[in-house]
Amino acid sequence: MTKGNNALELEQVLESAKTALKLGAIMSSDRFEKLEAIAGKLPSISEMFKLEPNRLKNFVMREGPLRADFSKQAISEHAREQLIHLAKDCHLEEWRERFFAGEKINTTEDRAVLHMALRGIGGDKAVQKQVKDMRKKLRNFAEKIRAEGKYRSVVHIGIGGSDLGPRLIADGLVASTENKFDLRFAENVDGASINDALSGLDPATTLVIVVSKSFTTQETRMNAEAARDWLAAKLGEKAGANFIAVTANRDGAEKFGIASDQIFDFWDWVGGRYSVWSAVGLSLQIAYGSDAFDEFLKGAAAMDTHFRDAPFEKNLPVMMAMTGVWNRNVLGYSSVAVIPYARRLRKLSAFLQQLEMESNGKSKTREGGDTGLTCPIIWGDEGTNGQHAFFQWLHQGTPGAPVDFVAVLKDHEARPEHHKALLANCFAQSEALMIGKSEFVVKEEMMAAGVSKADRAVLAPQKTFPGNRPSTTITLDELSPFALGHLIALYEHKVFVQGIIWGVNSFDQWGVQLGKVLANSILKEFDGGSGEHDPSTEALISLRAEKSA
Repeated sequence: MTKGNNALELEQVLESAKTALKLGAIMSSDRFEKLEAIAGKLPSISEMFKLEPNRLKNFVMREGPLRADFSKQAISEHAREQLIHLAKDCHLEEWRERFFAGEKINTTEDRAVLHMALRGIGGDKAVQKQVKDMRKKLRNFAEKIRAEGKYRSVVHIGIGGSDLGPRLIADGLVASTENKFDLRFAENVDGASINDALSGLDPATTLVIVVSKSFTTQETRMNAEAARDWLAAKLGEKAGANFIAVTANRDGAEKFGIASDQIFDFWDWVGGRYSVWSAVGLSLQIAYGSDAFDEFLKGAAAMDTHFRDAPFEKNLPVMMAMTGVWNRNVLGYSSVAVIPYARRLRKLSAFLQQLEMESNGKSKTREGGDTGLTCPIIWGDEGTNGQHAFFQWLHQGTPGAPVDFVAVLKDHEARPEHHKALLANCFAQSEALMIGKSEFVVKEEMMAAGVSKADRAVLAPQKTFPGNRPSTTITLDELSPFALGHLIALYEHKVFVQGIIWGVNSFDQWGVQLGKVLANSILKEFDGGSGEHDPSTEALISLRAEKSA
């Protein structure tokens, strides 16, 4: 049987993966060899729809307001069965139990991982009481601010997990919930960030919320100091009333000058990129109301319960994670594009870059050995913007990338024609990536249009689409607070599962530290200190000195 373009392309991808992949203990198992064998004989995605009569039924999963269609992934029913066995081989069931039981699975920092407890799932009685008490304190404070009418603006200062989650959810809540405040964010150490956040605001009617787990993060400290100076310039000693802190370092916040009763705690068992469910979301509660925030938590809790209780073959986070393992470790794809066809979710790909790449972007196992390939590059932009930028590469570039399409079925903007066009483009792109267009079909169309044979020979290859490019389409019935929580928790649990398969600790982030240490050293040199660097860095330091003289 002659191999078609799709089969040849898949063979090239697999060969590239074998060359690049240094197999870890898990991936060198018999199970992985079976998966490789299946991939080597895999039909095209379009052909699998013909060969597997129940494909749509078996590869579409619904949980609450969320539906995930994996049927356009380059994965067969047999491969899916083997991936479920791989998850069991890696003791995922036991790890899941330890996760929900609150064991210290963050081994390098000797910490439990209990962000689910923030939404009411898991944790012992002491943790549950901490959460309950803090939830009450947050609600009372947020509703007091909303009722008294003193403030018109809220400035949220943070970076990384203290910024990306609240910023994403703030955009998302606009779809269904009224924002009573001018909510702004400052995250970058670039002075433009805090300047833009404060521009045009009245200090007397502005509440500043500083969010930093350690209260030592350079970017957040500098922006907080700038905001404090801005408030004090007009309000003097009364400026402190307009300053709130969310931190695990209460002493540090008090030394900064924030009153004890205006400090909201979160705990070492809450990782920064998993912290939006905690007091880190205070600005959201103030802007959109505690009821909306509670619905956000309930949506996540529903996904927690599903992930904890559902068998693997019917478990949405497990299916999503194992599909990603297949694409990364078997088919060898190095990146995943996340394309939300919803402007209110435009920060989703940026949020997931931190969630996934900071969690699983590692090359050492929990025991210190070498891994195989781990987290792919996560990237993307909102649809339809991306169609006029990088979609050319997705359709015709080499080797392409799997795509997560995310769409909202309900029109929240009262623009039905716009919404129909938005969804039509989303659904068409996943279809086009799968079916492609052969050179034969292109030539037939050109011949029917009267194009000469010579021109057909030149143009047809340029207008050919290889197809067989995998994607998942996730739809939300509506962009409600509940659905937002459901979606974010889905990706959180996907990350956990993949971390178990790859054998890494998904809850530390040592890789962000070295650059911070060197930056502090260079800062001291900017102020007259001395240090030793490579020739390139020395030249850059000198250049800065020349231009700032």
